[in-house]
Amino acid sequence: MLSSRNIHFAILGIILGSASGYVFAFYQVQSSQPPAAQTSQAQGGANGTNLPQGHPNVSNEQLATMFKDALQKSPNDPTLLTRYANFLFDVGRYGEAVEWFQKVVAQQPGNLDVMTDLGTAEWNAGQRDKALATYQQILKADPKHMATLHNLVAVYLEDRNFPAAESTLKQMEQIDPKYEGLDSLKKRLAELKGK
Repeated sequence: MLSSRNIHFAILGIILGSASGYVFAFYQVQSSQPPAAQTSQAQGGANGTNLPQGHPNVSNEQLATMFKDALQKSPNDPTLLTRYANFLFDVGRYGEAVEWFQKVVAQQPGNLDVMTDLGTAEWNAGQRDKALATYQQILKADPKHMATLHNLVAVYLEDRNFPAAESTLKQMEQIDPKYEGLDSLKKRLAELKGK
């Protein structure tokens, strides 16, 4: 029979059924719509750069000043020294980058990643013999240091030394056949050999 209790359950069932139907329909409509187009700012952050939204615009000169101020306070901080050297490299001041990477290597002679960066800065600064010597020194310490091997292949490709590039690529494949940069290096080798 229809007691007040049964009526309450019926009303509650109607309300819950309607609410869940509404929620289900809302999610169905949302999932069927195409994703919203991203603006160039959303794709690259503020002003199309890789900075997050809301990050202030800072020029390279301002960054250099900030680094110099920080270096006055912490002149022997290897992380800060490395970041400054990378900044100098990124803005094309390779000779200065070499000097700063050397300061880090003097503090941390076993830091093969910074030594690799040093070799790359040396190469870009026109100190090619030094760069190759730095890479060889790293590979004596760790013959499987992939970042160094990667950069060495790039150097060989730039010099059009295809046999050395191929040999180093084979070595990299043996060490780590799933290494992320292998395909791009192989593609670049094929392009240059085809010219």
